[in-house]
Amino acid sequence: MKKFYILAAVALVASAACTKVETVETVASEPAISFQVANYAGQTKAGETSLKDEGFNNFKTWAWYTSSTADNQEFMTPATVTWDGGNTQWAPSDRAYYWPKTGYINFFSFAGDYYPSTVALNASHQAVATYPETTIATDDNILVADGAYGFFNNDAAKYKLDGVTKGVPTLFRHMLSRVKFDIKVDATDVDDTKNHWKVTVTSATVSYRNQGTLVVNFPSTPSISLGADNKPTSAGKTLQYTSQVWTPASVANVTLTNAANVIVETDGHAASTAEVLIADSVVMPQALGTLGTNVTVALTYTLEHTYNGGAAVSEVVPIAATALTGFSPSIDTWNPNTIYTYHIIIKPAADNKILFDPAVEEWASVDTPTYTIK
Repeated sequence: MKKFYILAAVALVASAACTKVETVETVASEPAISFQVANYAGQTKAGETSLKDEGFNNFKTWAWYTSSTADNQEFMTPATVTWDGGNTQWAPSDRAYYWPKTGYINFFSFAGDYYPSTVALNASHQAVATYPETTIATDDNILVADGAYGFFNNDAAKYKLDGVTKGVPTLFRHMLSRVKFDIKVDATDVDDTKNHWKVTVTSATVSYRNQGTLVVNFPSTPSISLGADNKPTSAGKTLQYTSQVWTPASVANVTLTNAANVIVETDGHAASTAEVLIADSVVMPQALGTLGTNVTVALTYTLEHTYNGGAAVSEVVPIAATALTGFSPSIDTWNPNTIYTYHIIIKPAADNKILFDPAVEEWASVDTPTYTIK
């Protein structure tokens, strides 16, 4: 009478995007570096929002200065950039940094609950950010901005948020994933509306990794032409990181569970509304078969069936831990900056009704001994 399905739907969540710019300090008469901060908008909604909407009023920036006579000199190592509501700007809080008279600066910005332990340039002048091994909680947030290359002044406002009218554009993206599960009972294949189905989920568990390290690689410094004044001949640009790699630690899986019994019910030829089974939770991006241990889902539910108001027939149905990819083969990885919504459907199928195959055994023929009456 039952069929169990898990369907997976994926929606790209809007990322946080912030803009930040820092400069080479020269003289106080030069303009101080400021920042434009915004949240990146993904494919599911239009327009950016402020980094403050993510709950953060500061972030950190590493920066390098380059000119015709200087190549990738450390400039911010890092600087903490803070929201200044009074002056409507994002600016370094430890001291003022000023734009250089020549050359340009490349900026790499980070926000959230964790910061990289190192941000350094490799031999190809490519910035690499390395995070220490981290345990990801279900409400954590890690944000990495696109690299801002070739800036030499407070660019005109791009995001125009928080009242900010100028500053280096800094677009933050989420480094973590989010997952959520809901459940419903669907009896649309059953025509008889005298049937009533009630499902009570007593246990739901998702097993996954929550500990690992993150390395973010940025593009190599793009070619930037300098004019006669030794400043870039065109405005700076932002480039997204080239790769972001999470490496899970060799530790035991942890679990997401439902907070309380979840009940869904419906009559025949109807489907219930979906109820939240496991709330929206932040998880570490990972292949769903990391280190040979699949991300799995398991649940136990009680199915009650009544007909025309009669006595209920109840049974407990356990679904053993099963690889999540077994239910959703097309989704084999939890990617950053993405929300995965899994829909669990309990379905009494019309083609699974109880049927009978009657037969009658043939009469047995037995010859008895002859008895003669005299």
